[in-house]
Amino acid sequence: MSLSIISPFNREKEQEILNEIFNSINNSESIIFNSGAGAGKTFALIESMKYVIREYGIHLKKHNQKIVCITYTNVATKEVIERLGNTDLVLVSTIHERIWGLIKDYQKELVEIHKDKLQEEISNIKLKLETDRDYSPFQELEHDQKEYFKEIMIDNKELYYENYYTNAADLRNAFKTHLNHYPNILKNVSKFRKIVNAIYNLEKLTKCCENISLNKSGYNNVEYNSVYNIDKLHKMQISHDTLLDYSLRIIEKYDVLKQIIIDKYPFVFIDEYQDTNDKIIQIMSHLENYAKKIGHKIFIGYFGDTAQSIYENGIGSKITEVHLGLKPINKVFNRRSTKEVITVINRIRNDELKQVSIYDDCEGGDVKFYKGTQNDIKDFIDTYIHKWNINQKNQLHCLVLTNKIVAEFSGFKNIYEVFKNTDKYSGINYNQLNTELFSKDISKLGEIPKLLFNIVKLYNNLEKSLTPVIDISPKVSLFDDMKIEDLRNLIKTLKKVKGKTFGEYIEAISSVYTENNNEDYKKIIDWTLGIENITVPIFENYLTENLFNNKSDDDIVRANSVIHDLLGISMDEFEMWYKFIIDNQEEKVIYHTFHGTKGREFDNVIIIMENAFGRDRNYFNFFFQNFIESEQLAGEDKRKFERIKNLLYVSCSRAIKNLRVLYIDELTNIESGIKEVFGQIFTYNQEN
Repeated sequence: MSLSIISPFNREKEQEILNEIFNSINNSESIIFNSGAGAGKTFALIESMKYVIREYGIHLKKHNQKIVCITYTNVATKEVIERLGNTDLVLVSTIHERIWGLIKDYQKELVEIHKDKLQEEISNIKLKLETDRDYSPFQELEHDQKEYFKEIMIDNKELYYENYYTNAADLRNAFKTHLNHYPNILKNVSKFRKIVNAIYNLEKLTKCCENISLNKSGYNNVEYNSVYNIDKLHKMQISHDTLLDYSLRIIEKYDVLKQIIIDKYPFVFIDEYQDTNDKIIQIMSHLENYAKKIGHKIFIGYFGDTAQSIYENGIGSKITEVHLGLKPINKVFNRRSTKEVITVINRIRNDELKQVSIYDDCEGGDVKFYKGTQNDIKDFIDTYIHKWNINQKNQLHCLVLTNKIVAEFSGFKNIYEVFKNTDKYSGINYNQLNTELFSKDISKLGEIPKLLFNIVKLYNNLEKSLTPVIDISPKVSLFDDMKIEDLRNLIKTLKKVKGKTFGEYIEAISSVYTENNNEDYKKIIDWTLGIENITVPIFENYLTENLFNNKSDDDIVRANSVIHDLLGISMDEFEMWYKFIIDNQEEKVIYHTFHGTKGREFDNVIIIMENAFGRDRNYFNFFFQNFIESEQLAGEDKRKFERIKNLLYVSCSRAIKNLRVLYIDELTNIESGIKEVFGQIFTYNQEN
């Protein structure tokens, strides 16, 4: 088996598919290119853009036009740029980077939309204060009492934050004299904090709105901040989700902007369309509809596979409901896997797209399904380390269902345990850990994981002697006005900051911040952390505020304990987590979550499977129970089946030649479904 011989017939058939895309490009006929896992989707994408460059390059240069290619991750962006070669005609970037590039120069319009957003948020806060039962002590007050209470709390912000995480008795005592006319307001301290926080947010947003109306300096530009996954609306800063919202609003509202984009970017290619946010699809649909209305040409090409839709916020199969009239072009060839692997993944997806290998020498793969127990996992993996001659050059990739196992074997067990014990990621929210702590798509990391990632990235970059200066800070413009000598001093100051544990590192950052008058240092830290005037208590309060909901005395004690544990974790462990996120692990066995292998391919794959997934105790067994008669499912059961099917399809299709599945739960009632997919079921015996 070498996967290298392609017959003239197959080459001709593959070229016919490309020619179909090229014809649609010539006719400005927008398409949806569907290709299964390993089909060479990126190859088709690259060849399509090369075709545009060949056929339309001179025209594009003459009219100062560009080709846009939107990718799903930074890794994909890098791959496309490398494979496309040297050209200044194609703008390749992730969704957020490109969409911001399209709208950032229209600040007058953006500020208007931002003002609308502020007013919406102000109305929402006022509604909560007036109707939500969590704010009932405030609702019981007369109008004049409410206004006076607001004044008192706004005048005593410092006192409030000093006592924010103290126990109820100390907080009441701190405000005893200030609120002696409000005997009921402090009875429930948790509600009191919610009320005051709402008042402070209301004040900040209202002030921002007023400053926009007054055209004050600093309030005539909206800034997209890719560093944080949270909005700071009162500072005129927006994050990922709000950027997409603003983009859709501005495209819908301004016809002139639509025409400018259409005329400047007549060819748009979108990679991994199934994972793309529906707002992007709506934007593209608006652009094409307006182009037709005014008689201008635009081609929009979506490249992907609905069977690989595994993220909740991706458009998936609904794309044709949002963007109407797309021409479907399908590709059935598989350029990745052996015939044996292709047979299995075809059975899993079980739809009209049946893949065949493009290679004549495609036989020789090895796929087996084993039943075993939890106690067999380590021995099972060790067995194949030996059988497949696994080493750092011939790695084994293990897909496991539990975040705990991935964290433990990847070297960041303590980080996982801390996050699992927070309100933000426990109980019904546990499944969010899968994307918000383990995601290799950095834009999907949760607010606090992204903050920690930024800090560890700074730490990591400073430890390397060859790190480019622009990588020290995510905001390159911070260096624009700096002299070389000032830059050297800044790097020296940053490199002096040391700490064995995460808490020690934050303490060192804070100490230098407080003692040093280097404004450049303060700008770097402010931008990296998103927290001004950093101190350890402020940092701890920020973590607690975002990771814990309730503020009773018992909750505060528990929250403080968890935050203490987080700060006590070594920087070495945080570096292991950082390497996991940026996919820079060098061990001979690499562990992944099921979601974490999207877009990857490996020679050797082991999948550890069980009934449960996250908090769902009836997951893969549900899939196999219903596999044979899945057409009879409807409603939520149908949607659940499709979600599991897509995840299993993506996982199994990572394998090039060797695939093993170890199912560690009872197979009662699901054996027939498993056999339909994998064939024979083997029993794993450690003694053998």
